[in-house]
Amino acid sequence: MSFRPFYLGDALLLQRLRSVSTPLQTERALLESISPVRTALRSCFPWYRHSSFTYVLRQEENGLAREGLIQLRIRPHSHEADVTLLSPALDAHRGHPAIWQKLLTYSAQHIFRKKVCRLFSDLPDQPLLVNTFRQAGFAPLTPVTIWRLDSAPRAPSEVNLRPQQPADAPELEKLYQRITPLPTQQLETGHAADHPEGERIPPILFNPHQVHMSGYLLDDDRGPGLAGCVQILWGKSGAWIRLWVDTNDPDTHNARLLLDFALQRIAEAPLVRRAYIGVRAYQTGINALLSDFGFAPFTDRMLMVRNILQWQRRTVDQRMPALKTVRGAVPGSLAMPKFERRPAHRLYRPQQAASDPNTRPRPYPWRHPPPRPATEQNTRGRP
Repeated sequence: MSFRPFYLGDALLLQRLRSVSTPLQTERALLESISPVRTALRSCFPWYRHSSFTYVLRQEENGLAREGLIQLRIRPHSHEADVTLLSPALDAHRGHPAIWQKLLTYSAQHIFRKKVCRLFSDLPDQPLLVNTFRQAGFAPLTPVTIWRLDSAPRAPSEVNLRPQQPADAPELEKLYQRITPLPTQQLETGHAADHPEGERIPPILFNPHQVHMSGYLLDDDRGPGLAGCVQILWGKSGAWIRLWVDTNDPDTHNARLLLDFALQRIAEAPLVRRAYIGVRAYQTGINALLSDFGFAPFTDRMLMVRNILQWQRRTVDQRMPALKTVRGAVPGSLAMPKFERRPAHRLYRPQQAASDPNTRPRPYPWRHPPPRPATEQNTRGRP
């Protein structure tokens, strides 16, 4: 099996798979035209910024999953990346879920070297696609319904919102923590490249795409803090609205003010014909408000995320336990025990049975002969 980065020799393969590919990352695809061929060719030249990567899968010996292609894009100033394209599509002639599983698995291993900690995906909310990503290690983040509005001339808005400033970051972070469920915060809040490792940056504080963004804040009349925020991502033919407000509040006055102000800014912009907004599963309280403004459901998507473990070297202050001395303790005497010496063990050898009972048994060869009996010859001369 061959899984490697894209080379210039793979241009014909890319051209053939381009027509049967599945584009992902809806926000960026709706705001600007993305050419997968241009993205892949730029990754071959070192003088371009390496924020997008293309990987090719080729295995001629496999009849089902023979060839495929995947494109990833690292978010600016972050340790996170998005899956932007997969080819071929599952409903294509040679499409198969095994191709996507291998592409997603091996691309996560390669993007690990770029210090990417999380891999996001925005795909159609279809069971086959979602289950394929699940088997590749992705977990569902939240369903999203995209609403679209063909912008029309609107009356001037009387709402005065102040522009977003860098000094508003602490209040924006508090607003995000107040309106976003805790499980979602843990999955989509990551470390930025220009911040310390212990500090986590919520998505309300950065722009995930390389497009112009305008932010406006609504102060809370009931006390210090922010009542809401609206951010507009500008594209060539459309604009994407990011609405940060408490959608569970029965009083939709703040949400109406923010949405009315954003639509007024979009109507004043030239060549911007459409407006898009993504409503997550925990933001369905503004669906009725969007219908009043003329929005209509466009498509259903599923946000998924996969965590990628990274090796880190840290100094850990690990102390070993020590025995504490006790006051008044008398040290005992240490005496070596005395062992009694035992006689050496003699090897046992069985004696041969004698045929004559009066015959004495043959003594062992290592013993001394028994003393001779006293006779007249050896006792002569003794008293």
